[in-house]
Amino acid sequence: MVSGLWAAEAPQPLLAPGEGLAAWKEKRVGLIARWEQALGAPTKSSHLEVNQVEVLEVFMTPEFKGTVLRQRTGPDSWQRILLMEPLKLKGRTAGVVVPFYDPDRMCGYDLKTKAKLGPERNTAFFGLHLVQQGYVVAAVEAYPFNVLTPAEQAASKGGMSVWRDAAAKLARQESGWTGMGKLAHDTRLAADALRGHEGVDPTRIAVMGHSLGGKMAFYAGCLDPRFKAVVASDFGIAWDSTNWGDAWYFGSKLKAMRADGLSHEQLLACAAPTSFFLIAGQYDSQASSGPILDAARKVHLLYGKDDSIEMFDHHTGHQPTWPSLKAAYVWLARRMDMPAPDFAYLDQLAREQAKSAK
Repeated sequence: MVSGLWAAEAPQPLLAPGEGLAAWKEKRVGLIARWEQALGAPTKSSHLEVNQVEVLEVFMTPEFKGTVLRQRTGPDSWQRILLMEPLKLKGRTAGVVVPFYDPDRMCGYDLKTKAKLGPERNTAFFGLHLVQQGYVVAAVEAYPFNVLTPAEQAASKGGMSVWRDAAAKLARQESGWTGMGKLAHDTRLAADALRGHEGVDPTRIAVMGHSLGGKMAFYAGCLDPRFKAVVASDFGIAWDSTNWGDAWYFGSKLKAMRADGLSHEQLLACAAPTSFFLIAGQYDSQASSGPILDAARKVHLLYGKDDSIEMFDHHTGHQPTWPSLKAAYVWLARRMDMPAPDFAYLDQLAREQAKSAK
């Protein structure tokens, strides 16, 4: 969910002149603590029985094997996860967590009917793209849809009401937990389910998301060192580029966070040596996002990583383009020790999408 216009921000300096890796590691401890405090956390009782996983369904499509899981995220809350396996999976491979509103819009199928979704959004089906490249994928649904019950969702008045209602419910249940904190928390839980898959190498886990999913990928990837790489598409990394102050992200707390000097170049720097690729288009751009990436890159260089932060700015709007996705997938394959992608499948999706637009 992104809205609004961006305004350029001046990144805060992360390193004093002459500071090296040892000084940064000491500084990083304090920064992570500040960010974790800002995000908030569930109460101790909320962690009881969290991460229980149940298999709901196993099915086959012409493109992947699907396993629908239900993962406990709290005493009375669950999230759906679709595990997507390559049809010819042999041995262990890399895995990618792909968060979004629901798994359907990342896997390209309606999970109720098993019908394939229309080709008009083929560029958005990250899970489908990745499983065809040999990854095991965990496509996971996001708050608010794993906070409100189906009846509560139906009772919402439409539009953005479901988001406001979910934020209000979360605030009642966990007054010290922000919506962004829950989004990151649940994404990290999905990584547990993915790492537990027998076909996944737990040392080769990435996270990739678009828009809302990009926010989830960015926060989870920066805070959880189990992720080896992060790909985030047009989520608005600059505070003023998007709706970070909405109730379902940080709400009124954002003003105090900014006054306290918290900014996203810090979080991206703290991710080092985890690699990061930004697909920019509308809410991210070279002008608004580039300085933030440049500031964090100085820290990544301390780890000997001169190419661990990259950006592809396609300038064409919110949805990623095929060239931007191909660049991201080539980059990801290098970092996840995967074969170079064969783009014949993506090219077919591109032709189907172009045909549907005529």
